[in-house]
Amino acid sequence: MPSGGLQPKVLLALLVLSSGCGGEESEPTPTPPSPLPSCAEHELGLPGGSCIRPGVPLDGCGEGFVHDGVYGCEPILPAEPCPPGLMAVPGEDSCRDVMECGSGRWGDLPVDGTTQYVDGSYAGDDGDGSEAKPWPTVGQAVAAAAPGALIAVAAGSYSEDVLIQHKPVRLWGRCPEQVAIEATGQSVGPCPPTALCILDGADGTEVGGIAIRGAGIGILLSGSENVLVDRVRLYDNATRGIDAESTLGPTSMELRDSLIEQNREAGLLVLGAYAAVNASAVRTNLPRASDQETGRGLNIQSDCASVPPGAECNPGARSNVSLTRSLIEQNHDMGIYVVDSDVTMDASVVRATLPQAVDQEYGFGVLLRPECSETSTSLFCDPATRSSAVVTRSLIEQNHDFGLVVSGSDLILDASVVRGTLPAASDQMGGRGVSIRLQCSETSTGLKCDPAVRASVVVTRSLIEQNHQNGLVVTGSDAIVDATVVRATWPQASNQVGGHGMVFKLACNYVSGELVCDPAARSIGTVTRSLVEQSHEFGLIVAGSDAIVDASVVRTTLPYLPDEWFGDGVALLGDTAPTSATITNTLIADNTRAGLASFGAFVSLANTHIRCAAVPLAGEVYHGSDFELADQGGNLCGCPTADGTCKLNTSGLAPPDVLPEGR
Repeated sequence: MPSGGLQPKVLLALLVLSSGCGGEESEPTPTPPSPLPSCAEHELGLPGGSCIRPGVPLDGCGEGFVHDGVYGCEPILPAEPCPPGLMAVPGEDSCRDVMECGSGRWGDLPVDGTTQYVDGSYAGDDGDGSEAKPWPTVGQAVAAAAPGALIAVAAGSYSEDVLIQHKPVRLWGRCPEQVAIEATGQSVGPCPPTALCILDGADGTEVGGIAIRGAGIGILLSGSENVLVDRVRLYDNATRGIDAESTLGPTSMELRDSLIEQNREAGLLVLGAYAAVNASAVRTNLPRASDQETGRGLNIQSDCASVPPGAECNPGARSNVSLTRSLIEQNHDMGIYVVDSDVTMDASVVRATLPQAVDQEYGFGVLLRPECSETSTSLFCDPATRSSAVVTRSLIEQNHDFGLVVSGSDLILDASVVRGTLPAASDQMGGRGVSIRLQCSETSTGLKCDPAVRASVVVTRSLIEQNHQNGLVVTGSDAIVDATVVRATWPQASNQVGGHGMVFKLACNYVSGELVCDPAARSIGTVTRSLVEQSHEFGLIVAGSDAIVDASVVRTTLPYLPDEWFGDGVALLGDTAPTSATITNTLIADNTRAGLASFGAFVSLANTHIRCAAVPLAGEVYHGSDFELADQGGNLCGCPTADGTCKLNTSGLAPPDVLPEGR
């Protein structure tokens, strides 16, 4: 990797010019410096005289979170993950039981004259569902219960497969610590092996106060709406903890104050259904036993995304999931996986997702993507299947390879924190915070992307920090970033390359060893009132794309660690496609090498201060592409204060290497 020179060869006045221009130019009279304003703590002064405070506002934290006093929020949770059987959600600093057991044989259940009683320890053969002669099995009580009746289950482990269909019931145990339904591994009615199967005609059914486990699915729900799963523990199920799908018709449920842990394949699978997840924990779910793949926390897909290509499906059956004040942690493969569906997440935590066991790949926090099909030569993604998410007041941290991926889909991220993403376990590469990109898939002939399905993202009032390789990277897509902090981005662990804060780039991939870029797959970015600091190599990069930067600060960019190369605040790369940036009312300060460097790109600069860089302003011809810089006035350079005329320096600086998409 070349170091690039730091000694200027040519000094030119800051004018509208390109690398091909020559001749004598007169020195303009410097604009009298306007000192940066005096701002409050953690506010940033701008050249225009205003102050900004990016990041999560002091009053912007979600329920169960507290502000860290700087730019983000911290969840109130126990210092260590809870042991099996206990839980905590944001706002709780100690682990607790899922439900209090109460006193007496039926605990605190609201029994009445219509209640059907169940007690597996009843020795008589004359059970009739009364308190004196309870049913010995849950299935008998369900069969006998009137629609809407309460079924009260006493302490015990009930080895049976329960079917609720054609009527609603309220099935409640004393508490999950004492009451369990355990699947036998046998089918019941039309259901596959399932502990509790709730099918059509059971709208309004309630399930609570029970632990559910065994040789099958925990709860299978289809064709019923407004089903409540309240204070339930679903664990050690051979497949999914809960499977809610629209196979038999419209399906909806609420999961409340519950714990889903140590199930196979997924904690909660939602296929073409609606699910509200409130104050619940979904954690430590495991890969499938058959192939050691998946093990996701939440798997959210449309009906069509769940069937093989060519099979019949309902294209209108998207899933819709809301997640509130919940904890998704220590799952495998993906914390939350969303295909052709819609998600809202508020005041929740997605953290410590582990790689897929079979190959140590993935481990992403959240992934949004459309439904796609592949041919031998191309990838086609249906724009109608774009996923969408609104993530507010939440934390995504300590996942692997990617914290948050938006692939050919739509996202609003507000007042949230994405941090501490770890490298991929398989090769120690990656560790990116937020990736916004075209939908791409790895095929037998290489990586294929569909340039027609761009991601579109709005990031506001958020903190993206302590990630690796890239803090926020936009590839062939559209992003608006406002009042956001991207800081302390570290190089890849594998080779110490990267550590770039914010990147807007063209979509390029290596095909048979050759770099192939799609000129139509440009990124378009707008950055306002934001801070990019403590990056490595480059703070903000625009490559083969277009960006507007206003009222922002880019500072303290550190060099490539092993050899002290690079360290530019803003870098523009116009090699494979035209690149442009408009930068106004921005402070670029305390960067190691260049404040602003244009490598064959166009930049318009107005009311911007470049302070304390070895080369404040650089323009380089790059692979035959001329640079062009338009001075719109009000620009100042200098150190320790920016109080002098900015000079354009051409000195052979080395450019960034950011175009290949990689995985």
